[in-house]
Amino acid sequence: MPSAEESPSETVISLHGVTKTYTIWDDPAARLMAPLRRLWSGGKPAAATRQFTAVKAISLAITRGECLGIIGRNGAGKSTLLQMIAGTVQPSTGTIAVHGRVAALLELGSGFNPDFTGRENIHLNAAILGLTKPEIAQKFDAIVAYSGIGEFIDQPVRTYSSGMTLRLAFAVCVHVDADILIIDEALAVGDARFQFKCHATLEQMLKEGRTIIFVSHDTNAVKRMCRTAVLLERGEVLLKGSPNDVTNIYTKLITSPHGVEAIRDDLAALRQRTETGEGRPHSGEAIDGTNSSESAGAQPPASSLPAPASLLASDLAASASENLLTEERSHQQISDKEYAYGGEMGRIETVTLTDADDQPRLAFPAGSRIRVRLSCLAAQTIPDPIYALTIKDVRGQEIYGTNTYFQNQSPPSVPPGGRVEVRFEVQLNVQAGVYFISLGWVRLVNGEVQVIHRRYDSIRFDVMPRDKSFGLAHCPTTIEVKMPASAQRPA
Repeated sequence: MPSAEESPSETVISLHGVTKTYTIWDDPAARLMAPLRRLWSGGKPAAATRQFTAVKAISLAITRGECLGIIGRNGAGKSTLLQMIAGTVQPSTGTIAVHGRVAALLELGSGFNPDFTGRENIHLNAAILGLTKPEIAQKFDAIVAYSGIGEFIDQPVRTYSSGMTLRLAFAVCVHVDADILIIDEALAVGDARFQFKCHATLEQMLKEGRTIIFVSHDTNAVKRMCRTAVLLERGEVLLKGSPNDVTNIYTKLITSPHGVEAIRDDLAALRQRTETGEGRPHSGEAIDGTNSSESAGAQPPASSLPAPASLLASDLAASASENLLTEERSHQQISDKEYAYGGEMGRIETVTLTDADDQPRLAFPAGSRIRVRLSCLAAQTIPDPIYALTIKDVRGQEIYGTNTYFQNQSPPSVPPGGRVEVRFEVQLNVQAGVYFISLGWVRLVNGEVQVIHRRYDSIRFDVMPRDKSFGLAHCPTTIEVKMPASAQRPA
């Protein structure tokens, strides 16, 4: 466990130019003959091989007490990167320096012998992770109690379900006093109650100054647990930044048929914003007044904005997502946190937020009813459109989301040049805080989501407290206290 004297900003994991390349053999027999062929050819590579680079020239520095989230598509190199940090795989080039004891949950059941009992695997795994026999004996009961499988601890692990195996593996990892914990998607296997227990344990470890590297396809889990996130694609780091920025880019990457090309402009814009110091405000800080209703004043005159038809034509011709972001922020309520993509087939042109009396506002008492209006313009026929709304908190966690599909509504198709007005009416049963509204216009094609236009974090608004209640939700409550007549004292 880190001592109080250690600096919280101390680098505990550093990677410099780390690359991992695997040799792929076209013929299994040629692989067996490879040592002899190398002798005969003087060390030249065999002709029946090709090289595959799983991780390419990655440099990272991870500090003590940091929780780093790593996301990326299947095959992006996430597991290979974690294996190199854990020391189970050696890099082809580059250096990795790790300071402290590492406990890794790389894949379900890794490090377990399926023929050993749970008890034997606890001793084996804990010994591999560096505990002595007296330390294992001291922690054994706590490990079994945490896993919740004491009834089966003397049964072979091969008889365990995947959830039982996860419980045992995670229990060992969090009881070995590791300085660094590495988790590779394993928590997705456990049930909801055990996942809650795991996340509570991880939060406590962070408070104690431990370092966690967390890989997951669950973007909400990454945003909830991590303060920094990394997006990997084909072995390279495309982006390192706030979890909300990274998961927004990741969502666009996995939904676009154009792959990395679809996000290149967005990555460049984020890097430029970071270099020029135009980063997003931290939680609780005010948003730049240039886009708020208090200081922006009236909207720019119509003459300063291109007409909708020419705007669409320009976007379709240029396919410039950065221009799309700039032009869409002309509305006075649009937050400087907005991230948008799509827009070729149609656009969400304007977004307004009002109270129940249709008065524009950006601050509401908890429990208020709000209205979010969209004005959408189609560039081509949009059959079976779906309109969506999501509310997030300042950490990017989704507080509530819905759409016309979930509400069993079937809006009509929109013809080319057609305009649609959409209104969401929402009861704000949330506690006081800062929130953001994200909007989407999509459709389903053979079960796959086709994005017409998405606008993430379009509007920032505040919810004001009604009383001193606490928690996440605002649940209007009445409290009645009575004393039974039989218990009342006589006058």
